Amino acid sequence: MPPVPKIHTTEQVEVLRDCYINKRMSTPDIANNSLKLLGVDVGPVTIYKELIRHNIPLRTISESVSLSTRTLDYDITYLTEDMIEWFDGFLLGDGSLRFSKQTVDKNNMINYARISMASVQKEWTDYAVSKFSFYAMSPSKSIVFKNNDKNPNPLWICKSVGHPDIIKQANRWYSGTDFKKKIPKDIKITPISVMLWYLGDGCLVNNKGVKLATCGFTNEENNFLVSKLEELGIHSYLGRWKQYVYIWLRRNSVGKFFDFIGKKSPIKCYDYKFDYQEWYNYLRLSDIVKNDKQRWMAQYYYKSGQLECSKSPGGKMLLFTKEQAEKLIIRLSKTRRKTQCEV
Repeated sequence: MPPVPKIHTTEQVEVLRDCYINKRMSTPDIANNSLKLLGVDVGPVTIYKELIRHNIPLRTISESVSLSTRTLDYDITYLTEDMIEWFDGFLLGDGSLRFSKQTVDKNNMINYARISMASVQKEWTDYAVSKFSFYAMSPSKSIVFKNNDKNPNPLWICKSVGHPDIIKQANRWYSGTDFKKKIPKDIKITPISVMLWYLGDGCLVNNKGVKLATCGFTNEENNFLVSKLEELGIHSYLGRWKQYVYIWLRRNSVGKFFDFIGKKSPIKCYDYKFDYQEWYNYLRLSDIVKNDKQRWMAQYYYKSGQLECSKSPGGKMLLFTKEQAEKLIIRLSKTRRKTQCEV
């Protein structure tokens, strides 16, 4: 009759699973504390074999090395208001928090998570996680995916170790049974968070303005973000291109947007996203005049040199400052009254 394994009871297996999966203890750490934790004195080789025997998912070699060289004090929290603000901007854009089903309990609460960031721009990857140095972020490293014509450039990736602060944010952002990223109702919409969102998932489109990608969120969540921007006086609406959803800033709000987040990129690789021109603030002729006849009259005034305005790059649109728009409205009103009197 074969000897009974030292770790065989249901209680021992669950403690082992909790230590290895949820508490992220290494096999040597579990072995060193095995008498206290499991009631038996065993070595790391035995712990490793028992993990396999009880179908407890093993870590990769890189994860094991990472855990053995980077440790954090779980009793210290770094969740200041500034840190939460950075988490929110990070997660609105390119950032994510990684966890597995094995780290979710019966109440659908996540018990372990870590920060993860990946981008084709190393400078952006490093900047996005620069606030998270407290969580022992790994140095960014490049990964090239073979036979991937859509993404031939290397991705720069970095990860943190686990910490209760990250777990708290994971449960805040990945609530529900599907564990998809969701906009928390208490999200912080600040110059920093929106700037991070824009760096990660925003762009400046010539002749159109600013768009922010939100295709990973529901319509309800997107409308919630629109309402939060509206509170700041930044007017926007939902637009769609193919299967993708974007938040488009209305033309008269582009200037307010850059006044809010800043007019200079904090990283050189995204300077082009801040190549904002003042003409984005100007009003188009269609914004001022809705009547076709009056628009034709305004075009006539412009061509005959009687109208003070400017043209957009490319010369497709007449653009007006507020003062120029007011003058145009007064002039068209006088023309209309004169026409009516002549009739």
